[in-house]
Amino acid sequence: MSTPAPAKGKDSPQLRDDTTRFLCGAAHRDEEFADSAIREYLVEATRSIPRSPGVNSGAVLREAVAARTRRKVRDAVLLVLAVVALFAASGTLLVGWLVVASIAALGAGARMAFTRPRRVTPRGPAVLGSIAGAIALFFVLYKFIEELGSSSNYSSGYCRPRYEDCVEESSGAGVAFLIIAVVLVFAVLLADRIVTWLLVTKSFRRAGFRTSRGERELWRNEWAVRGLGHSSYAEALALYPVEDNDEPDDADEAQVIVYHGYRPFVGSGTMFEPWSMALPLKPAEEKAGASLPGFALPELYDRITSELVKTGRSPSLSPGHRLRHLKTGDRVVISSVELIDHIDDAEARIVLPDKDHSPESAVARSVVDGLIARPMEWMRYFRSFQVETWDRDVVVSAYLTFGLDDEMLYVEWTPCILHPIHSEHRTIDVLPEQSLRPFVDAIVDLLKFPASIPKRFATAVGWMTPIQQAEGTYVAERYGASNSLRELASRSQVDNYFQLTDVERYVKVLESRLLRTLGEFLESKGISVTEFMEQAMQVTSNNVHITGPVISSNIGTSGKARTGKASVGGGSS
Repeated sequence: MSTPAPAKGKDSPQLRDDTTRFLCGAAHRDEEFADSAIREYLVEATRSIPRSPGVNSGAVLREAVAARTRRKVRDAVLLVLAVVALFAASGTLLVGWLVVASIAALGAGARMAFTRPRRVTPRGPAVLGSIAGAIALFFVLYKFIEELGSSSNYSSGYCRPRYEDCVEESSGAGVAFLIIAVVLVFAVLLADRIVTWLLVTKSFRRAGFRTSRGERELWRNEWAVRGLGHSSYAEALALYPVEDNDEPDDADEAQVIVYHGYRPFVGSGTMFEPWSMALPLKPAEEKAGASLPGFALPELYDRITSELVKTGRSPSLSPGHRLRHLKTGDRVVISSVELIDHIDDAEARIVLPDKDHSPESAVARSVVDGLIARPMEWMRYFRSFQVETWDRDVVVSAYLTFGLDDEMLYVEWTPCILHPIHSEHRTIDVLPEQSLRPFVDAIVDLLKFPASIPKRFATAVGWMTPIQQAEGTYVAERYGASNSLRELASRSQVDNYFQLTDVERYVKVLESRLLRTLGEFLESKGISVTEFMEQAMQVTSNNVHITGPVISSNIGTSGKARTGKASVGGGSS
């Protein structure tokens, strides 16, 4: 049997780290992403923050704050101009503008609904925006009906022949105010579009991208715009330095994940083909009647880890030799709901020593050893394995945990896929620096302006406050994370067929190595692997589709996993 030739030189191309700058651009182009990032990371001082592979969280959050501040200033100015236009314009003109705006807004809203789901908007600002919009609409309709009444009286002959006796002459000052107000509205919209265009075509291009101020600006007042609002979140932003910190995990510590909701592995994306098996520990036939030598779980974890790391020795096994950079680490996963329920327990105080601060980001090796031997329902240990591929557009993570007694070994394997970020956030690399698009977009914004008043009012006066917590009580959502920055901007599918096959390749390669190593380990301990081989065959078989809670024997799945049915683009494979 031939083996691949050993790799020579630099056979593993450097991963390009574009995710950070794409998300910085997303913060300025996608209001929902920016607000969600601030709400998830900066508003709750006690929230556990998940890691985002390949993302400089500090840089992205600073752009999110600057974008939100810029929008608030923009919409506050536009609301003042809207009030001027509301009083200066005639009811007929306002109704016509409102009809055009409604049609344009409905078209844009329908397109957004089909491209990606909208996130939940905070109720308070949305209610205020709706009230403000209703008041403005009532005023417009009142003026329109009054004008219709005046025209009807004139046409019915109830007025004197002279037109000026029936209808008030249009005020020249009113028309002037209206024209000035509309011009200023357009100027504000155009300036905002131009600033956003400069950011995405100059500041966030690969060649010129910087996370902190350099010697010179790429365009005038660049850092004045990118620094808006930072003082309001100075204390929270200080927890996320802009210096890239992508160091490996400390071998003597385990990263803590405190999650809120259903998904325990926050930051790793969606689960992909999870499985578990329960294996009886019986002596091999040739050693029937002999006592088993026994083993400890730390020994098994170390054996599995050392063998999986060796998987990346050959460059032909993984495109770009990505498996050579397989990352491993220890993870302690905790439910925020259960953490609050056990907040006074000794184990909870290890993770949450101060209830007014966020949980610890890591725990000592002694805690890990205790969880391996005695896992709790609400606090569990996992060994993690992670492969970053496609320039960090796709990240494959897998979480492994064991349970052991004298007669049974339990194995749980949960792969997760972090999909690429939305394609709309990656278009900044193909946008031309010189373009009329900001001007065209500003005209469209002007047409839609009356219909956008409720939303702009909500943006201008909107606020973000921490979750209310009564004295002596604790709210789980304040401590547990629901999404990482990458997950807030990620799609639910891969981009192309090769990404799909690579996902399956990495999962199957790691899975196959895991099962083989586990079988060899059990054999070395004099344990029968007959039933293990039967269950392993069901896991690795290409013809098995895992669609229910349990498949055959003792192999089960977590939720609804599937084999070979990951979505690609608009379809599936």
